[in-house]
Amino acid sequence: MKKTLLLLPAAVLLASCGGDQVETYRVPKEQPGTPPVQMQQPAAAPAVHAAPASSAGFTADLPEGWKEVPSSSAMRKVSYGIEGTGIDAYFISLSMGDVASNVNRWRGQVGLPGAALADIEKEMKVFSINSHECKYFEIYNEADGKGIIAGIIDLSPSYWYFTGKGTVEELKAHSGDMQAFLKSMKFEGHNH
Repeated sequence: MKKTLLLLPAAVLLASCGGDQVETYRVPKEQPGTPPVQMQQPAAAPAVHAAPASSAGFTADLPEGWKEVPSSSAMRKVSYGIEGTGIDAYFISLSMGDVASNVNRWRGQVGLPGAALADIEKEMKVFSINSHECKYFEIYNEADGKGIIAGIIDLSPSYWYFTGKGTVEELKAHSGDMQAFLKSMKFEGHNH
């Protein structure tokens, strides 16, 4: 019985080799002194500030130190963190663009009383974003140190709202970047 058990694996091995035909292969010998072939790494691309994902509905040039972060609200199209600050910057899109009610809501969020439309318009900057009007506001409560920078962008029939919330000091330091960011925007399906 032991002989049968020993012969069984040998028979299986011979049967699986395809008979007694032997195949040979020639492999070229390595030449002495020939360095091995190395894969070249692609050249590093220059650092580019990424634009928001196209799923956000626009592209723009991100200022130095800005990065897209997970949104804390389903209403937000996209949110940004700004390195070295506590600024919360984000976009939402709504079907209403009433200036007075939005600005007074923002004023209330930083502890300021409401203002009449005429007074709001005196503080408002207006500029073009790729042929679309942007109404831009800097709302600061110096006493409490809180502020909001906001833009209402008319993409009729909808309106896009950019909001940056943080300390007065941080917002003032980044106001130029926020305006440059807004002015660089290109909206999908709305470029002229």
